[in-house]
Amino acid sequence: MTMFKKMTLLVAVMLTALAAMAQTPPVRWRTQVRMTNRTEGTVTFRALITPGWHLYGLTMPQGGPRATSFDLSGSTGIEFTGAVTPERAAVSVDDPLFGMTLTWWDANVAFTAPFRVTDAATACVKAAITFMACDGNTCRPPLTERISAPVRIPAHE
Repeated sequence: MTMFKKMTLLVAVMLTALAAMAQTPPVRWRTQVRMTNRTEGTVTFRALITPGWHLYGLTMPQGGPRATSFDLSGSTGIEFTGAVTPERAAVSVDDPLFGMTLTWWDANVAFTAPFRVTDAATACVKAAITFMACDGNTCRPPLTERISAPVRIPAHE
């Protein structure tokens, strides 16, 4: 193989690796709907955070990054009976990137919301989760993950 072909191959491999890394999202979402009885249940949104990255908290100071938010208004056949709550508190950190104290999660975290079924035939959780992630050096622009999960009513209690 000539030196030119070797260099071309090396550059192609490096560009492919860079493109693959750039497409890996720093936060991925998994959703689980669980019925606690025939008329009530919970939805859990689990944020899978890539090591070295962090997901910002549910509230942010003015001029800071975009807070993580859950818009459940598109859901059908259910009524939420409580707020979306994280399984653990976010850590509070003096962030040099923004020059302010911010809250975030730097490891996987689950968020849960209780609901009541109002129409079993159309019961479906529809969420728009807007979030922002940073790694200490750079931030990704805010993203919105749209999730749709049917609510399956158990046949028997």
